Amino acid sequence: MSTINTMEELIQVLDEHPEWVEALRSRLLTRELLDLPHNFAMFVAEMREFKSEMREFKTQMDRYVAATNKRFDAVDARFDTIDARFDAVDSRFEAVDARFDAVDSRFEAVDARFDAVDSRLDGHEVVFKRITDDLGQLKGVHARNVALADAPIIARDLNLRRTKNLTQEELLDLIDAADTSGIHVGDLRSFRVADLIMEARAVDGTTCYVAVEISYTANGRDTKRAIRNAKFMTRFTGKRAFAVVSGLHRDDRIQDSIESGEVFWHQLTPEQLEAE
Repeated sequence: MSTINTMEELIQVLDEHPEWVEALRSRLLTRELLDLPHNFAMFVAEMREFKSEMREFKTQMDRYVAATNKRFDAVDARFDTIDARFDAVDSRFEAVDARFDAVDSRFEAVDARFDAVDSRLDGHEVVFKRITDDLGQLKGVHARNVALADAPIIARDLNLRRTKNLTQEELLDLIDAADTSGIHVGDLRSFRVADLIMEARAVDGTTCYVAVEISYTANGRDTKRAIRNAKFMTRFTGKRAFAVVSGLHRDDRIQDSIESGEVFWHQLTPEQLEAE
């Protein structure tokens, strides 16, 4: 075998044996590089076919756009006709609007007069509400005074004997001495200004208490307060306590609480509330 010492000798040998070139190429190059010329030729062919298809697509799109424009031209012509008709209708509506404007002007004048009347009525309503609120407070205070005077009778109706009415200071002392954990501050504030809490003696001589809430018309709020205050007295003293609501009238919605014995009802009479 001849020895090849230089690049020139290698090239000369390859020129003399062309079949060696292909064998050398397959040894030196990867399969991807060997296939590159063929793949590139296929890519060029595909791109030529794609360009041909794109030219056909453009031709079709040009035809479609031309046909669409023709149709829109026809639609525009029809809309021009419709616009002309609407212009005629608008002219008629403008005449009607002018008439309504004249009517609106008359109504505005009427509204101005009604506004003046309303402002006067508003002033009267404020005064009337103030009078009504004041009258409600007076009725409530009067009912409370009458019920306080009935305290011994309330106790007798429960088969008790009243010994005294607890003062606000005594209620505060009870609160200070008791475990009030878990009781809302607002409930304690309401308890210490209760309408009436009296100490009484039962037939067997034991001490008990009566919590009374008073309104001109007793309602659910009065009932809840009376029941709550009675429970507080039992919690603070360990003694039995009764809940009572008193008034001239009562809300029908508290009837169930009365019938169940959860709260007792003390009826004030119209004669008691008459002005002397």
